[in-house]
Amino acid sequence: MAEIPHKTALSGKLLTMKFMQRQQEQETRDKLVKEQKRIVTEAHWVIDQAAVDLPKPKFQVDYEPSFLQMTATERSSVGRLSFQKFNSVVEKSASQAAGEQQLERELKRQRQSEISDDEMAKEMGRSNKAKKTKEAAKSSQSKKPTTNRRAPPKPSGGGGKFMKPE
Repeated sequence: MAEIPHKTALSGKLLTMKFMQRQQEQETRDKLVKEQKRIVTEAHWVIDQAAVDLPKPKFQVDYEPSFLQMTATERSSVGRLSFQKFNSVVEKSASQAAGEQQLERELKRQRQSEISDDEMAKEMGRSNKAKKTKEAAKSSQSKKPTTNRRAPPKPSGGGGKFMKPE
C-alpha cells in the first residue's frame, strides 16, 4: 500500500475559528513575554564587590542651627500612657512634666523680654543723643543770618502764578 502523507499544517477553515485565533494570540503573547525577560536578564549588570576596591567617600556635613532651637526635653513628651484614668500615677507624672515644661518656656520668654539696667542706660543715652542732635540741627537752621541788605519783597496774592512784567 502506498503511504498517505501526513498533513502537518491545519486547514484554513480551522485556523479562522475563534478558539484557534485565541490560542495563536496567547502563544504570541507568551513569546513576547519570554523575549522581554531574556532581554532584561541580558541587560542586568552585577558588580562583584570583592573584586572592586573603592575608597570610602569622605563626607563632611555642615549643620546650620535651626531658628527654632529645641532641646531634647522639650521635644520629648510623655504622651498618653493611660486610658480613662486607668493609671493615675502615670497621669500625675505626665501632668507634672507638662507643667514643668510650660513653666520653663514661660521663664525663658520672660528672660528674653527683660532688659538689664546697663542695657537700659545705654539705650536711653542713645535716644537722648539723637534728640539733642535733632534739636541742634533745627536751631541752626532757624537762625537768620545778619546782613545789612534788605530782603527782596515777597510776591503776595499771586500764589505762585506767573506775572507779566510791565
